[in-house]
Formats: sequence, C-alpha cells, structure tokens
Amino acid sequence: MNNNRRHINHQLSIIILVLMGFLSCNKDSTPAVDTNISKVIVKTTTSTSGDTTTYTIGSLVVTATRTSPCYPSTEVFTFKANISQITDAASVNWYFGDGHIATGKEVQHEYNNAASFVVQIDVKNSKGILTNSSTFPLKAWGQQLKPVAIFSAKNDFPDNMNYVTFNSASSVNHGSIINFYWDWADGTVSNVAAALTRHQFPQAIKDITYPVKLTITTDAGCAADTTVYVWVPAVYTSVITGDFAAVAQNACTNESFTFTPQATSVPGGSIYYWHWSDGTHDDSGYNAQHSFAYMNDYDVIMYIKYNGRTIYTTHKVVNAKGPNPKPKASFYFTWVKEYATDVLVSFNSQSTIEHGGMDGFYWDFANGKADNNYNSFTETRYARGNPGTGTTDYKVRLIVTGNGCADTAYKTVTIPAQ
Repeated sequence: MNNNRRHINHQLSIIILVLMGFLSCNKDSTPAVDTNISKVIVKTTTSTSGDTTTYTIGSLVVTATRTSPCYPSTEVFTFKANISQITDAASVNWYFGDGHIATGKEVQHEYNNAASFVVQIDVKNSKGILTNSSTFPLKAWGQQLKPVAIFSAKNDFPDNMNYVTFNSASSVNHGSIINFYWDWADGTVSNVAAALTRHQFPQAIKDITYPVKLTITTDAGCAADTTVYVWVPAVYTSVITGDFAAVAQNACTNESFTFTPQATSVPGGSIYYWHWSDGTHDDSGYNAQHSFAYMNDYDVIMYIKYNGRTIYTTHKVVNAKGPNPKPKASFYFTWVKEYATDVLVSFNSQSTIEHGGMDGFYWDFANGKADNNYNSFTETRYARGNPGTGTTDYKVRLIVTGNGCADTAYKTVTIPAQ
C-alpha cells in the first residue's frame, strides 16, 4: 500500500515538472536555451544570386528567396533549411524577428515594415531536444513599394533660357530614392543623387521642345518614370566654348578667389556676369574676386551678355574653405610610469578645428621616434640618463592637418637621470 502511494506521488511529481516546463516554454516567443548546445561560435558564409541569399552556418544551409516588393507585387520570403548534414534532425522552428514564428523545413513569411531583422532557426532532434540554434541577418523592404516620379522645370535665369532648373518632387511610400536618371532628349543624360539639378540645353537657331524624362530608382530597386515637355527658345548662335578659372589665395588664412574667363569666340563688347550661388548679389566684369562666408561647394555660374541678351552660360563647382579653416594644434602629456632605465609618457591631443575635420596627427617625440598613424592619443618611452648626468629635455612636436591646412604645437618633456 505504501509502495503504491510512493509510486503515485512520484508520477504526480513528474507530471507537475513537465507542466511547469511546458508553461515556461510557452510564456513568450523566445526560444528556450538548451545548455547541451555547443557554445562554439560558427562562422556564417553568405552568398547572393539574384533574389536568393544562401547562408551557410556550419553544417546548416539556409536559403532565403524574396519576391519583388515593388507595386503591385507583394514581398514574400521563402525560407528553406537543408538539415541533411545535422544528425537526427527532426523539426525546424523559425523565429522571424518581428514576433512571428513558423515550423517546417520550408516556410514563407511577409514583413509588414521595411527594417533589418535577425532570423533565428532552431533544429530539434526526434526527442524534441534542441541540437542547433543559429541566426542570420535579413533586410526587408515591406509591402508594395510604390515610387511616384514627379518633377517641375523652371528657368531661374531669364536671360539664358537654355539653362533650366529641374526639381523633383518624387516620392516612395517605403524606403528612399537613391538615383535620379535624367534623359534630357538632347542626346545627353545624367545620373544624380539629388532631387535638384540644372541642365544647359544646346544653342539652336529655332525654338525646340524637349521631352525630358525622369526615371527614379529606390533603395529597394523599384523604379518609376515621367516625362515633361520643356520649351527652349532660340539663342545667340555663335560657337562659344570654354569656361573659367577659379584660383584661391590665402586658403588657410583669409581665403578669396580670382575668377578669370577662358571662353573663346566671344564677340567684342560682351559683358561677363558672375553668379556665386551663396545668396549674395551677382557681380560683373572680365575678372572677378569673391570670398565665400561658409565652407561649402558652390556652383559658380559665368554668363555672357551681348547687346543685353545672354549668349553663353557655363558653370563650375568651387570648393571653398571659408573663414578660419586652419586647425589649432594643442596637446598635453602625462607620465604613465617611471621605470629604472626609462619613463613611459602618454600624449593626448587637444587640437581643434572650427570647420570641417581633422585628417592627420603627426607626433615627433624628439627621441628618434614618431607616430603618424592618425592617433590623437599615443605613448612613447624616454631613456633615462646615467646616474649623475642630470635631466634631459625632449622638445615634442605635434602637427595637425585639416582642410588642407596645418598647425604645429610644441611641449618640452624633461626626463630625470637614473
């Protein structure tokens, strides 16, 4: 009788433990950690062919094939797990990183939002024991991406109707537009990353209407296009060629530019005008000087007028450093540790630059050693002189560079004898 009761109590204990484990495992979608799984990090190899990406994680091979996310298509991922190399593999669970789970060697899943996810795949043996747990990254674009191509054309320079500004108002419901491809219909095209661009149409002896076509491409590979008809009137027909030179003076102190035309076949009596693209007024004259108030790239435009009519326009991007582009070198040093025969000293740059960024640190420690590895913090050892020889001074030099300019700072390190 007592033996039967003990047996029944033992069976009830086992059932309670099993139920507790079941409830714990189903508390949320996070897979349970199996302490029997090896903690050895397995290298993941990734290869992509078309719309299929293959992940090789040790003996596990996973393929993820996507359909197009571009409207009217719907992005659907098909995941396949090749578990033939995993001994006694019986079941596969997928955790898609967005709160959804699926079971099977081949499953499908749709992501509602564009984001990066980490997919986890768990393989269990015939006894339900987790034998392999692996993860791999996945980028989803979301559902039915629909780019819309729209742009307007405007002449910002009434005296030069050939020079037209184009402004795209294109959009996409998910992701970003990464390329604007313009077919100007005059035999030229251009690829630009910005929505705003300008184009100089060729001179002609009669008015021409150009069917300008814009094709946009998103980061998901979706494309859309539209065409706008742009009217360009006839202009002065002499063959003028060339542009202009832009020469900077005092680039690291008080920068200014001298602009000189290099155009040929310009008729006598023509007047040169300069548009600086920095919000200031235009200037006129064959030679022109200008200083830019801010560090930036400026699309400087030279246009030539003859008898009050613009007969030629050209432009060039000028890289201006602006005021105070030069860095200011400064540093301090600290004794790290004093040894019997030498001293370890650390150096820390406090250099600053008002605009742009630092692009170089050169340390001359004055002990026959130097460091030019772009280190703002560095260390070196200084040998101590023989007993009774007194101290030794080392004049340390730091040269910092930025915006094509340089500055130097010095400090003296005094090292005592042994």
